[in-house]
Amino acid sequence: MKINKVISIFLLLFTTTLFAHKIAGVELEVKKIENDKIHINAFFKKSKRALAGNKIKLISMIDNRVLFEDKLSKKGLITNIPNESYWVYLIVRDNDVVKDGPAPNKGFKIEVKKEAKAFLYTSITSFIFIFISIILMFRNKKQKLEKSY
Repeated sequence: MKINKVISIFLLLFTTTLFAHKIAGVELEVKKIENDKIHINAFFKKSKRALAGNKIKLISMIDNRVLFEDKLSKKGLITNIPNESYWVYLIVRDNDVVKDGPAPNKGFKIEVKKEAKAFLYTSITSFIFIFISIILMFRNKKQKLEKSY
């Protein structure tokens, strides 16, 4: 019985990593505008009130360099699109919200091939842990029934 509790707590902690880089009430909006520029805006989902003063970083997918860094105003932030694949980071307190940045009109000069393996591997591992905990639960119940006779 003790092992079931340990497995279920571990499983719960493990599956919460599937939703990393999301903050419940904050939305990051990245829109491509003319002349290879982007408009970055962030707001609260319920009130639609704009976030102002939060740090925005454009970070390279190639080597994790900071390509651009500035703070949001109430109207948002307009900047040039980098020539390489990048992420847009919004920093809210100790958390961050991450989105992939749009490509310029002629495409990226250096592009990273992205594969959604992390979510797949984490999901498969979570299902394996669920399956193992169900087997152990039934096994313990069967042993208790045999002891009661």
